[in-house]
Amino acid sequence: MISLKRFIFVFIILIFAALASAAQEKEIVFAISPMASPVSTLSIYGDFIEYLSEKTGIEIVLKQRRKYSEINDLLKTGRAQFAYTCTGAYLDGRKEFGLEVLAAPVINGKTTYNSYIIVNKKSNIVDFRRLQGKVFAFTDPLSLTGRLYPVYLLNTMNARPGDFFRKTFYTSSHEKSIESVAYGFADGAAVDSLIYDNMKRMGNFAVDLVKIIKISPSYGIPPVVVSPITEQTTKQIMLATLLKMADDTAGRKILEEIRIEKFVLPDPAIYYSAVQMRQATFLP
Repeated sequence: MISLKRFIFVFIILIFAALASAAQEKEIVFAISPMASPVSTLSIYGDFIEYLSEKTGIEIVLKQRRKYSEINDLLKTGRAQFAYTCTGAYLDGRKEFGLEVLAAPVINGKTTYNSYIIVNKKSNIVDFRRLQGKVFAFTDPLSLTGRLYPVYLLNTMNARPGDFFRKTFYTSSHEKSIESVAYGFADGAAVDSLIYDNMKRMGNFAVDLVKIIKISPSYGIPPVVVSPITEQTTKQIMLATLLKMADDTAGRKILEEIRIEKFVLPDPAIYYSAVQMRQATFLP
């Protein structure tokens, strides 16, 4: 009888050990969209991902891709559970496979941002219409600030990019779009105000070589999104961790590093204007 009790006791211990091991081995993927360059993204968000891993007790892996559509593909198939992505990519994913907003960052006291139309500082171009026949840099096909907004402007002028501009190309990041205009590879570009303002704050030389000729209306800020395939428990753990960051000493330090004041539950209304603009441009 004693040996049987010992056997049962050891068996239970082994079961709990196995469950603990499985929990430790659990891994989730947090993808970061290429709003900035891959090197900048890794440098900026490395500590953020490490913090989330520590606080959630789950090993979190940071993944990057060159295109927003590739990030959405990871989320659609469940190969990534969470992502910090651009608003345009979120809207596309929401329409295609039910991508959800988990939390929104507050930056400069706001949960909105803008698109800046920029040209070289030495250029005599002072109006968007004067970019006709010029070379224009888009960021990504799904980018709200880097493509959707200038395409919308053209739509209000009954024009299309292929007819209006002499040439267009994609840079894959807002940093590269700014550099393309600064160093003469493009006459103009549309860029994320958050990236532009941060580069200016950091003293990036390229920003000093460009000027803003048009600022868009405010749109809902790039959110942290969650794949519809993600387990509800994992989703709740991540949400709670993000919302508590600003109240934690280590969390506040990380937020300061990535220029975010706090994460909040967003008001869905902040994305309505972006949805309306997307519909007005007749994009799928």
